[in-house]
Amino acid sequence: MDRPKGGMYQQSRLLQIICIVFSLFFLLQIVIILQPRYNLQQHSYDGIDDSSILNLQHANIFASTNGRFNSHQDGTFNTFPIYHQKYEMGFHSNAHCIGNNFQENAWKFQSCHFQNLCFDTEQSRFILFTSQEQIDLERALAHDNLTHFSPASNMNTTVSVGTLNPKWGKEHELLRWYPELRPVDDELKTHGYYMLQTDKVLIPFHSMAGFNPGHLVWDDFLAIYTLLTSFDLLDKEMVIIRYDLSLAMWASCQRQWAKCQPILKKFLPLIGTELIKTSTQNQTILNILHNNHDPLSKYVCSPYGAAGMGLLGDHGFKLHGWQPSDYDYAVNIGRGGSIYQFRNWMMTNIGIPPDVGRTINKSPYRILFSEGSSHQRNRNVSFKKHSQILQERLGGKYELEIRFVKLSTLSLKEQIELTSGTSIFITMCGGGAVTAMFLPKGASLFAYFNEMDGDGETPARLDWDLLNNLGYIRVHWLPRPSNGRLTRRGRGMLGPQPYDFDAFVSLVDHELDIISHLND
Repeated sequence: MDRPKGGMYQQSRLLQIICIVFSLFFLLQIVIILQPRYNLQQHSYDGIDDSSILNLQHANIFASTNGRFNSHQDGTFNTFPIYHQKYEMGFHSNAHCIGNNFQENAWKFQSCHFQNLCFDTEQSRFILFTSQEQIDLERALAHDNLTHFSPASNMNTTVSVGTLNPKWGKEHELLRWYPELRPVDDELKTHGYYMLQTDKVLIPFHSMAGFNPGHLVWDDFLAIYTLLTSFDLLDKEMVIIRYDLSLAMWASCQRQWAKCQPILKKFLPLIGTELIKTSTQNQTILNILHNNHDPLSKYVCSPYGAAGMGLLGDHGFKLHGWQPSDYDYAVNIGRGGSIYQFRNWMMTNIGIPPDVGRTINKSPYRILFSEGSSHQRNRNVSFKKHSQILQERLGGKYELEIRFVKLSTLSLKEQIELTSGTSIFITMCGGGAVTAMFLPKGASLFAYFNEMDGDGETPARLDWDLLNNLGYIRVHWLPRPSNGRLTRRGRGMLGPQPYDFDAFVSLVDHELDIISHLND
């Protein structure tokens, strides 16, 4: 077809030029719109990583700071970066609490998730800044004739700042806690506040008995993990404030700090933090980089906060197996899957891929004897005789790798790497058995106990409630670990008899048969 001639051709060219110009204009507008987002993806600012910058720009409504977040680091709070923010109209805190049983002791069951949980660095207090709507709600709820009205966002409530020890009795009340409620004051309006990054969660925490690894992992760490998963906060980095009470509780780290300190230093990496990143509420460190190192504000806030661990540990209102009543009911029924995820989370935190490594269903089969697992004499036993008989009777049937270890002499990573490749783990029950939770799927735990060592002649199968509900390993309980042992009350106990060793070898044989056919 011939092209248009004369005026028609010129009009056609003009239309083409106009289309090209408009196309270039719209393309330029798209580039301008996308340029800030592109820059955020290409650069880091003052110690805050790219993903955090994006979080600050696109924080969801529950953790927002009105869309304006100063990206230049202004200091640190217990080593964590903080950023000064000017107060803007509408900034306040919110709370969402779960677990209310509508009884006077509801605080023992409750856990709360906070938006903008703040800390007053001068008065060493946790603060929630109430909105006018919150104040109006609390005033309405205070009406004498308003009964059975229970909103989940009510701030006139309390939680337990740590896991409850049944032996504390009425002193439990000292753990009853809630942040102080304050209206937005002139201090906040004038001087603003410092904000932690949006991938942080601020947690006040009172350790029940952190000098004991079993109590620390199963009473404290499991409670923290459960708290985080309850509110989908497991991807956040914890800013832990160790909370000291008005009275130091028996067996608590507040009273036993010299014993707790080395254990916390060793075990805190399991939950993704370090001792140097924690402090008590009275010893926090606010380090300002600018303004001649003088703080512009006394408030440090976190977009996320969480508290309430009262009954989130492994035993609830019970002891760990000393008394007959400890066996009346179980707390951990149906919890095996979540505890397995808890195990994997801790392994990931310490840099060990869960269940990636040594295959336990192929020879040689590692049988690990844990010796010296307790400072208590009646639980500090030797398994040399068991090992000797095992090698004599089963050494020709299976290729065995029998090892003895005092786990406390190994680093935490060495303990977990060793245990996660073990087929059968043999130990005394109690706190020293905590490492057994890192056994791989399909492995076996032999937990020995002293049959005369319990209150009211009840065999003290310590931590039975948790161990018997682990779905990924088989847990077996065996009495009479060794000769010449005394109970806690000084009574002599019968040591292992020939029939004990016969049953022990038969059980090992049976378990190795199962393990050798795991993938059949």
